[in-house]
Amino acid sequence: MNDLNSGTTSEVFRKSTISVLTGGLTWVIANLTGQQKEWGLLFSAFVGAVVLMVQFLIEFERRIRETQDSIAEHHERIEETVQRRFTEIGEIAELFSLVETSAVRTDAVVQFLRNAVAIGESPGLRHEFAHAEIRRMSDFLRELESGNATYFGEDRDWLLGLTREARQSIDAISLPSVDGGVHGFADGFWESDLGHRYLECQREASERGVRIRRILVLERQSLTAEDNLHRLCFHQASLGIEVRTLHPASIPLGAGRGMLDVIVFDDVIGYEVTPGANAGTALPPTIVNTRLVLRADVVQAHRLHFGELWQAAEPFDPTAPRAA
Repeated sequence: MNDLNSGTTSEVFRKSTISVLTGGLTWVIANLTGQQKEWGLLFSAFVGAVVLMVQFLIEFERRIRETQDSIAEHHERIEETVQRRFTEIGEIAELFSLVETSAVRTDAVVQFLRNAVAIGESPGLRHEFAHAEIRRMSDFLRELESGNATYFGEDRDWLLGLTREARQSIDAISLPSVDGGVHGFADGFWESDLGHRYLECQREASERGVRIRRILVLERQSLTAEDNLHRLCFHQASLGIEVRTLHPASIPLGAGRGMLDVIVFDDVIGYEVTPGANAGTALPPTIVNTRLVLRADVVQAHRLHFGELWQAAEPFDPTAPRAA
C-alpha cells in the first residue's frame, strides 16, 4: 500500500513539474516577444493547465485500456475454467452413466471414489502408497478386461475373494506339485494358514448352496492307504466338499499331458497355478505365478478337462481302511 501511494505521488509530482516547466517556458517566450506581463502570465498558466490536463487524459486513457485488457483476460480465464469444468462434469456424467448401465455395483464404485478423494493431498508414504494401490487396481481391471490377469508368486486375495463370491460351483484339480509338501498332501498347502482360510471360505460357500468338487491327483497309488490322506479327505468332506482321488494309472490317455492345478469358479473364471522348477523333487513346492482366465474358450477347456478327470477319479469312501 505504501509503495502504491508513493508511486501515485511521484506520478502527480512528475506531471505537475512538466506543467510548471511548460508554463514557465511559455512565460519566457511571451516576455521575449514583448507581450504584456499580465497576458503572458495568463497565457503561460493556461498552457501549463492544458498540458497538465492532457497528461491526465493520456494517463486516464492508458488506465482504461489496461482495465479493458485485464477484464478481457479475466473473462477468457473464466470462460476457459468454466469450459474445462463443464467438460470434466460431462466426462464424469458419462462415466457414471456407463457404471449404471454395467453390471458393476454403483454403490461400490462411489464408495471407492469417496475413499480415494478422502486421502487428500498430504505428502508422505501413506499418500504415495495409496496412489500406488489405486494404479495397481486400475492395471488389474485392465488385465481382466483383456481376458486374463497374472500375479507373480502365490496369490492369496484372488483365491479367497473368488471363493467368497462364488454362487454356483467350485471345481478344483489339486496337484501334489502345487498343494503337496515334502511328504505328499500331509504337510503341504492344506496345513498352511492360507489353506485353512481357503477351506473355511469353502465351508461357508457350501452352506450357501455352492457345489464344491475337488480332485486330489496322487503321485503314487499307495497313497490311498495313507492315514494322512484319509484324514484330509474326511476333513474336506465334512465341510461339504465332494472329494475324489485320482491315481496316476487312472488318468485318461492324453489328459495327463500338461495337467494344470486349476480351479473353475461358477464356470466363468479359471484360476491357474504354475509350480516352480522344484516340482516333483524332495523340496517343498514353490509357485511361479497365478493366473486368472476369463476367456470363454479357455474356461470351457478347463471345464471339459475337469469333467473327464472327475469321471476317472475314485469317490472318497470314509469307511475305507486306513494305514496303521
